[in-house]
Amino acid sequence: MTISRDAVASFFRKFAASSNSKDTPAEISHFADVFVAAGPSGNAIVKVEDFAKVLPKRRQLLEASGLVHTSLKSFDVTASTDRHVVVNNTWEMSFKTQTHGEVTIPVSATFTIDMGGESPKVLVYLAHQDILQILRDRGMLAAN
Repeated sequence: MTISRDAVASFFRKFAASSNSKDTPAEISHFADVFVAAGPSGNAIVKVEDFAKVLPKRRQLLEASGLVHTSLKSFDVTASTDRHVVVNNTWEMSFKTQTHGEVTIPVSATFTIDMGGESPKVLVYLAHQDILQILRDRGMLAAN
């Protein structure tokens, strides 16, 4: 069985909607019970219940920094098996602040997704950039 592009697109539509919803249970529902999070500042094996505790704080920091909306711009399935897909994806994070006005920051990631269960789950989340560092470098990161 080959995983269809439509199935991957459906996953990303739901993922994007929950990312903008401020609904932590909806957001974490897209992740496996334990997943790998990696990026420029390191990597970790993360339990979804720990992620659920950190996610609202991260969201608050991004919103305090002016985040208005995050939009999926593209995705490309680079590898797949009968159960898993590796997907490069590109997003635009839209910010609005009094100091900087409207700013759009492109970010990208690579996900490994288990498509074989009741609902798709992210097993590996590899951020290509550190959005907090980008905001810090631009003088846009809100004080903690």
